[in-house]
Amino acid sequence: MTDSGLPPNKALLLTGFAVNKPVQVVDIDDAAQGFPKAIARRLMRERQVQVRTCTDLLSFDWQQDQPPVNLLQQLGQAYASRYIVSGEIRNAGAKIDDVLFGLLQKRTRAIELDVRIYDARTGQMLVQQEFSSTVGGNISIGREHVFDGVAFNSTLYGKAISDMLDQVASLVSATVLAQH
Repeated sequence: MTDSGLPPNKALLLTGFAVNKPVQVVDIDDAAQGFPKAIARRLMRERQVQVRTCTDLLSFDWQQDQPPVNLLQQLGQAYASRYIVSGEIRNAGAKIDDVLFGLLQKRTRAIELDVRIYDARTGQMLVQQEFSSTVGGNISIGREHVFDGVAFNSTLYGKAISDMLDQVASLVSATVLAQH
């Protein structure tokens, strides 16, 4: 027996990602929306889950605290989604160290994400996982490059983000499919 008022079992909603330190992503075109849209594209290619996106954050104050159960349920019904995926870009900072008495500089940049997957019906958090990577060398991307586009992914830092997005999409897909 199915209840037509319940969302499909394999449908999920990707919300906007909170950006912990916006100044760290000024060289990335629309990071808060780029991350969930790129994850959605990866999931849609697999065709194992129904994917929806919304630009809103699953937060009222840019902090990724546990959302109220009624908010998750309302979003699930509004977007006909059983699962809700939210995220936070916790760190995208660069570090520059002087080498050889200041003659050279060693540049590194981190990317750290926190991803959460919720069951919209129960409000239960199913998964919370952190992803992190550090890249050395040319660490900037440039706002002129479309998020997750060819030019974006041709940069070292963009490639690291793309690889991380693949990992996040795999986690989301595995979590949703494991629930059935």
